[in-house]
Order: sequence, then C-alpha cells, then structure tokens
Amino acid sequence: MANLCYPPLAADYRYFETPPFRGNAGFSLANAAFAADASMLAYGRSRMTRFTAQEFEALLNAAGLTLFGTAGECFAGNISTGRGFLAGTDDFAVLAFRGTEADNRHDIACDAELLLVAQESLGAPGAGRVHVGFQNYLRPVWSQVARLVAAWRAGHPEQEICVTGHSLGGALATLAFQQLNDPHSSLYTFGCPRAGNHEFCAAVNAMAATRGCYRIVDYEDLVTHIPVPTTLFPYEHPNCTLEWLDANHRVVENPANPPGDRQDITDLVKDFLRGNFQDPIPGPVADHSPVRYCQWIGQAVG
Repeated sequence: MANLCYPPLAADYRYFETPPFRGNAGFSLANAAFAADASMLAYGRSRMTRFTAQEFEALLNAAGLTLFGTAGECFAGNISTGRGFLAGTDDFAVLAFRGTEADNRHDIACDAELLLVAQESLGAPGAGRVHVGFQNYLRPVWSQVARLVAAWRAGHPEQEICVTGHSLGGALATLAFQQLNDPHSSLYTFGCPRAGNHEFCAAVNAMAATRGCYRIVDYEDLVTHIPVPTTLFPYEHPNCTLEWLDANHRVVENPANPPGDRQDITDLVKDFLRGNFQDPIPGPVADHSPVRYCQWIGQAVG
C-alpha cells in the first residue's frame, strides 16, 4: 500500500539507473525512464520520511546532475502550492513538478476544483481555459520557475529542458510547458489528468509539432480519465504522442484503441465488486502509482 501511494524507501529504489537523458534527441525509453525518475524524485520523500535538502541534492549528484534550484517548499509537508526543481548538466535540464500527495489535504482539494477559467483571468500567459485548481497551484511559484529557467537558459541557449511530472505534477508540467513556450523544451507527463479545454490543448498541440510532447499512461490509470469531459466542463487531453503501458507492461506508441473513460471507470467498479485489489487497491487506481511508472518503463529500457 505504502509503495503504491508514496515513493519507495530509499534502500529499495535507486534513481537514474537507466542510461542518461539525451537532450535534443527526441523520444526514447531511456529518456522516458529518466523523466519518470525525476517526476518521482520531485515528491521529495522516501515513503513517509521527507528528504532533507542535502539528501535530495546528494541523490541528484550521484547521478551526475546539478541542482540549479527549487520552486515552492520542496521539503515540507501539507503545502498548498506547486513544488518542483530544476536540475541537469551542461547538455540538458529537467524541470520536474511534484504530484498529489495522499496525506496533503490541500493537494486533494486542488484536484477537486474543476472549474475551467481563462488563463488570462488568472494572470497567466497562454490561450484557452484551464483547471482553476492546477493554475492556482502553479501561480504562487511561477516567478521562481520562470527565474530558474531564464537563468539556466542564459548559459544554455539551445539545450533541451525536459518539463515533467506525475499526476498533479503532470498537470502543472503541462501548464508550465505551454506558458514557458520555450522552443527547446519537451514535455513528459505520467498519469496526468486533463488540465484544460480544446483551445488550451490546441495551443499545446501546436507546440508539439516542433518539440517533443509525450503523455505516458500506465494501462488503466484512472487519474488520466479525470476530470471526465461534460458539457459544463469540456476538458480534453492534448493530442500529443501517447506512450501506453499495456497489461503486460509493454510500451505501445499511439495505440489504436486504448481504454476509454467508460471502460476504466467500469473496470474500477468491477474490481471493487470482485475484490480484485492490489495491495489493497483496485487495478485502475494502482496503475497510477509513481513507482509503477518508474519500474515498468525502466524494465522496458532493459
């Protein structure tokens, strides 16, 4: 249960064991595995124990990465804003955002704020209407994010910045990717919920035409199907490359018929009725675990 809801114990998982990220090289399983590890590391904890700033930086340094800075209170609990970090080498950088923490009531309340609001009304650059909870989480740390990216970009004008996150972190990464509008950035999201309407997604799609934009989904991950689109809340996913982990944990690019909203929600109900739990969570919920993304993608790298 703990490993499904939180990053694993430090003794049970080694970050960045796969080949290093190759900037400006497009999609690869190794790049996806690196982004998945960065997304999980952004939680800043080992199960219930939070990393100190020194422990966090040591994990990055052990992988040959330099921490360029953090956004938000990355080493504290029960925080009501986005949190993330920028790290990398002279060849690339990764901007990773933390996802929903099961023990943070503010994160859960943020996820539940379904209202779609024009970005400009929230003081954000970009087109379309977005999830008000996600944008309100990004707004307090945006100046820090923009400052970190600008400082790194000053010395690295064309190197790739991989913007990434899991769950809520994936939604924040999608918003940041669009709002930064950096021509040498890429987007890797894991278990990402819907973050905006058609106009917002069209803007992301236009950016994906000239830079890498990848949405990674673990089989029936329920969170990738919310918010469910309705007439009142016309949410969409960007039409970028879908990398789908099938039932056998194989990565399939742009599958013809991945599970839809109705199928995954129906399967969730069936799992409850049948008692088909995984430690002890129904499959479509267990599929959302950050460590499952890291494990299965890492295994796919081989």
